[in-house]
Amino acid sequence: MPPSDFSVLELSRQDRERYLCALAAPHDKRAGLMALIAFNQELARIGQTASEPMLGKIKLQWWIDVVPGILQGRPPSHPVARALAETGGALQDPSKSLRALIEARNFDLEPEKPASLNELRAYAYATSGALHGLMLDVLGITDDAVLTIARDVGAAWALIGVMRALPYRTAHRRDMLPADTTVREVLECAQRMLSDARQNTVPKAALPAVLVGRLADRHLSRLQKQNWDPALIEEPPAGVGAVASIWLGKLSGRY
Repeated sequence: MPPSDFSVLELSRQDRERYLCALAAPHDKRAGLMALIAFNQELARIGQTASEPMLGKIKLQWWIDVVPGILQGRPPSHPVARALAETGGALQDPSKSLRALIEARNFDLEPEKPASLNELRAYAYATSGALHGLMLDVLGITDDAVLTIARDVGAAWALIGVMRALPYRTAHRRDMLPADTTVREVLECAQRMLSDARQNTVPKAALPAVLVGRLADRHLSRLQKQNWDPALIEEPPAGVGAVASIWLGKLSGRY
């Protein structure tokens, strides 16, 4: 079933590739996945649009302050908050996990780029890795080994996304390439993380949280052909090929 608010559906669609993966989930799980994707998108937009870091921190703090009400079924009049209220019961430790996801986005408001690849990896795990762990909650998966895989895939996806975003920097979106690190090194790190994750299988029910790994491969292949330069050729939109890759992964169980 779709989210109860059309604006949440539209927000989740802005993260098109995760949205396509969510469509591979059973109907009764899709609304919860889209609520999480929309929530993550809402948090990411704060760092991309805040005119001053303090204004962004105030917006993030607002989300921290409303989490208790969301989990108690008293969300504020905000479509994403209402969607989360409908989803919160599926999360294993919602208060801690949602707050951690919000707090991790403070890094988006820092003026300096990551100091090292390790710092960028930590950011990737705290944001995208944590999101994919929450997606497992919605899918009803509690196995710790599968959780590790989902976090690894989510973090690798974030590393690739940060590199893909380099040509599209704005006044509010800083360069996230660590000092003394190349794009190739970051992307090869993501490749290793995906390769390590794929040493293990996941149950079919968990696939919507990790199928994005197949789309990661598509980006890595394209960027390698571009000599690891994301600005060389404008990135094509995720179209029929992405949809086919996701559904083939769903059928084969390969992520």
